[in-house]
Amino acid sequence: MRINLRRSDKEVTDREEVEELLSNALVGRLGTCFDNIPYITPVNFVYDKDKIYFHSAHEGRKIDNIKYNQQVCFEIDEIISIIPGRRMPCGSTTEYKSVIIFGDIRVVIDIDEKTSALNKLIEKYAPEAPRLPQSSDAAKRTNVLVIDVKKMTAKQSPVGRKTVVTPSEK
Repeated sequence: MRINLRRSDKEVTDREEVEELLSNALVGRLGTCFDNIPYITPVNFVYDKDKIYFHSAHEGRKIDNIKYNQQVCFEIDEIISIIPGRRMPCGSTTEYKSVIIFGDIRVVIDIDEKTSALNKLIEKYAPEAPRLPQSSDAAKRTNVLVIDVKKMTAKQSPVGRKTVVTPSEK
């Protein structure tokens, strides 16, 4: 799937930079659709080799939407700063980076994949917590979903702007 950005000059093409953004973001937004009605859910997630993993309840609107349509969109962003307009308020802009992913979502059935994903989530969000042993009851009871990434785009604004850290911010 090829997606053209309207402003290709803002595209981030460095794969390592994109993966770093995905690895460091704490909240992602999952876009699903049912009967032409879009629905967005904020989720905690982990990025792992062209896959996005997160845990979920076994029921609810998100799950209903996924059963109906496995094609999803996923987004993360990092707001760096607001840049006020010098001459007029409408000239203000935001310094940001963002990643948008398109892919197919599925429920993880394999207990080893599920346990691995849950342990990666624990590592990211609660690094001091103990890890789950293979085939744990917690992994068996927990619903884990995975997005298999088909297409990923990233952009930044302003174009090529580097964040400058002043000595007092170090």
